[in-house]
Amino acid sequence: MRKIAMIAIAVTALFGVVAIAQASNTYTVTVATVSPKKAGTALKPKPVTINFGYGVGETNNNRPSVTTDYVIAFGKQIKSNRKFFKGNKVCTVAQAGYTSGAAPTCPAGSKAGAGSIHNLAGDATKPEDKVVCNLGLTLFVGDGKAVPAASNDGIAVKNDIVIAIKRVNLADCALNVDAALPAGLVTVPNGTALKFHVKKTPFQQPLPGVDNSVINVTSSIGKTVKVRQKVGKVFKQVTRGLFESVGCKGGAHTVNVQFTPAGGGAAIPASKKAPCTK
Repeated sequence: MRKIAMIAIAVTALFGVVAIAQASNTYTVTVATVSPKKAGTALKPKPVTINFGYGVGETNNNRPSVTTDYVIAFGKQIKSNRKFFKGNKVCTVAQAGYTSGAAPTCPAGSKAGAGSIHNLAGDATKPEDKVVCNLGLTLFVGDGKAVPAASNDGIAVKNDIVIAIKRVNLADCALNVDAALPAGLVTVPNGTALKFHVKKTPFQQPLPGVDNSVINVTSSIGKTVKVRQKVGKVFKQVTRGLFESVGCKGGAHTVNVQFTPAGGGAAIPASKKAPCTK
């Protein structure tokens, strides 16, 4: 009887442990629109502005763990044209970075979008800590040059889009997280995507032992430029877009975000449809 009782206690303890839900991040795409909705074609691509947003939560309603990497795809019928932007239409990571509180020195013509970031910070060992850190972001067309892995936590990337991040005001965030991130434009199964790594310093851990977790991001990106191209038998100045739609399948472009949480493991996807018409 005693042996049976001990086994029963062990089984109860086992199920007790299983019953305690392990905390994990939750991910959603909250905003997905492409403007104009009427799509272009492969022969007549149409410049578009993309609005996107995503949220990160936590199953126990605590501060989410840090997300280290993102791949934001805009759909198979959206193509990118960073190559059309040159000279004063592009910005380097150094120009976009905030030095001693100064604003970016990117050429005005390189600005491609803007948005906001809402973070929760706290002691890395205490997920219940929730210190608000609200940030603004500005997107610039990058110069397309390679960024060495050594300056990006060991991850090489092309500077196709520069993400400049700055505190809106000191009352909204006491952490010094004003800096810039390079992002590459890549092709993935879900279409053209913006791929970037969030550097450990100053973003993931602005101070030793302090985690800074993204909980919500909204942004828009889109820009046009005049380029000289052959139309029929003559060359003309035509308008091309940083992003262009070349079709509309199934009535929507799919904005798909791959989130990689700190600690490794597989990226976790979330998506939302952006309506379009032919």
